[in-house]
Parts: sequence; C-alpha cells; structure tokens
Amino acid sequence: MYILNMTIKMKNLIKISLINLAILFIVSCKPNKENSNEFTITKIQSEKDGQTLFLKNDKGEIYTTIISFPNGNFIEVHEGDIITMDIQDTLKMNPPAFISKNIQIISSKE
Repeated sequence: MYILNMTIKMKNLIKISLINLAILFIVSCKPNKENSNEFTITKIQSEKDGQTLFLKNDKGEIYTTIISFPNGNFIEVHEGDIITMDIQDTLKMNPPAFISKNIQIISSKE
C-alpha cells in the first residue's frame, strides 16, 4: 500500500512539473515589447537623395533615420505610418539616428 501511494504521488509530481515547464516555455516565448522595433513616423523631411524620417517609439522617445535609394532602404511612407526596421547601428546625435535596413510598413495612414 505504501509503495502504491508513493507511485501515485510521483506521477502527480511529474505531471505538475511538466505543466510548470510548459507554462514557463510559453511565457518565455512571448515577444519582448521593450525591444520592439516599431516606430510611428511623426515628420518627414525631404533631403537631396532621400528623406529623413522622425520616429517615435511607444515610450515617446524620438529618433531619426535617413531613407534613400543610394542607402538601399527607400520606401514610400507617410506621416502617421507605423513601421518596423532592422537597425544596423545607432549614431549618437540629437535625436539619435538609426542606420536602417528592411523598413516595412505595419500600419498606414494613407
């Protein structure tokens, strides 16, 4: 009888452990919003070979990025669009400037 009770307790302990591991795995797979590369375009300034985009993240921080054909990252965008991009580097300017690639529109105002 004692061995049977121990076997049942071990099975329950294993089930609980597997459920906890599954929950831990699911929670750890959620995207981290803090590292999001989503930005709202607040202003577009025309330049000689392209445009400077003024960007705001979900924390209200302002950045810029230059898009142009020579840079290989030009895309037609409008103020109010929400974009994502691959950030290659950040230049310490005021506001900070991103060197960006693969810009994609998530939500468009047009």
